[in-house]
Amino acid sequence: MTSQRAGAIRRRAALGLLAATAIAPAWAQEWTPTQPITILVGFAPGGSADQIARQLSFAAKGIIPVPVVVVNKVGAAGAIAAQAVAEAKPDGYTLFVGGGSETTAVGNFKALPYDPRKSFTPVIKVSRAPSILAVRADARFADMKALLAEAKQAPEKVSYGSTGEGGIFHATGVVLERQTGVKLLHVPYKGAADSMTALLGGQVDTAFGAYEEMKPMIDAGRARPLALFSRTRLPALPNTPTMSEIGVPIVLDNMKGLMGPAGMPAPVVRYLHDSFRKAMQTPAWKDYVAKSGLTEDYADGAAFQKEIVDAYELIGKAIAK
Repeated sequence: MTSQRAGAIRRRAALGLLAATAIAPAWAQEWTPTQPITILVGFAPGGSADQIARQLSFAAKGIIPVPVVVVNKVGAAGAIAAQAVAEAKPDGYTLFVGGGSETTAVGNFKALPYDPRKSFTPVIKVSRAPSILAVRADARFADMKALLAEAKQAPEKVSYGSTGEGGIFHATGVVLERQTGVKLLHVPYKGAADSMTALLGGQVDTAFGAYEEMKPMIDAGRARPLALFSRTRLPALPNTPTMSEIGVPIVLDNMKGLMGPAGMPAPVVRYLHDSFRKAMQTPAWKDYVAKSGLTEDYADGAAFQKEIVDAYELIGKAIAK
């Protein structure tokens, strides 16, 4: 082969590569945000979802070149925020804190305008929050067995607060009823801050919540945890037994992570995952985890999706019994 012919072949190959690149679809290119990213929170300010969103937003400064704005869109145990994201353009600029009530529990209680298992693109799992049932420090219940004994004797006398009708904590209460034969009085609120306030104010006998939501009240001696609805005890609460230890094996962790609409392009998902994963490694985020008591539990989008589907189906089977 002559040098001229070889050169011509190389030139044609280069031109072909340039042409292929030019006609490659936009989703195949690398992506960097050029406008603010909004994270919707389906619960009131002060709860674990709100805290996680705001701390991630703060930790992402300097990593993501645009503002990350947190907006509370409260209602229906997080389903209103989830619906807004399900209907949003899948361009990476609208996310929400999901993996909890709105994607694992609510759909088992009522019809939703979205499919918890198909309407979203999980980006990154951040934490799992073992559900805790707590009472006021001066409550009449010495322990969980005492609470269940009273509930068996007097149906709907013992009340519990949750973060919303059909939410993960409501689902946990229903599963508790089915497995123990008791009947509790459910009192739904718009978020953890409201349900905790109700507990301390004596409006409900007990309340479900995550440790990071209850930590200030537990540390101050105003609330007392009775049991954990998780596989293992929390190091921060070494004297609080799991329900399995009590003889009622209920494991329903409240997961939290970032999710976007279905159909988000792979480069967008990859950018968001990698950026927020870096944010989770910053001193600011680590400091928040240490002080809040958050149970950090990372997973990528694919693993997060599997956990969401598994939890959704587990709750559905328990409620259907």
